[in-house]
Amino acid sequence: MPTKEFDPLAYIENAFEEAPKATNGVAKNGSAHGSKFRKTKLSAPRPRKAAQATEAAPVLDDDLRFILESLPKNIEFLGTFFTDSVTSKYYQGDFKESREDLIRRLLNPELTLEEASRLLGVCPATVRRYTNRGWLAHHRTKGGQRRFRLSGIVRFVEEHGRLPEE
Repeated sequence: MPTKEFDPLAYIENAFEEAPKATNGVAKNGSAHGSKFRKTKLSAPRPRKAAQATEAAPVLDDDLRFILESLPKNIEFLGTFFTDSVTSKYYQGDFKESREDLIRRLLNPELTLEEASRLLGVCPATVRRYTNRGWLAHHRTKGGQRRFRLSGIVRFVEEHGRLPEE
């Protein structure tokens, strides 16, 4: 029985054809219709739909807005009218902080990097960049963590806006 000559180049070329060559109207794989590979055509991606402007819920609701508007006169009242003389009778020893320091701490809280980035609406790396450039005031804890004051965040937004120019 004579053997066929093996041509490696023809073998490789035929391996990448979509359909095997047909002999007498029937494909070599035994099916009379089409190839086993699905033809695909390239087309441009469908256009993006414009994002519909949805009205975001306000961050400050009416109750919080009322509290913020009445805050200055309430704090002035608390700072001048009351003293620690009555309260100190019920606790042993001195308080950790004076009344003024307590009010200052409550009005100008110390914020973490996460809280500062949430208030500014940027990622933490951007807040770090602002501090490295000297735009945003901060201090470090004993462990080296950055801490911010609420007044520093407000001052930054007043001076530079939400996204400062470089």
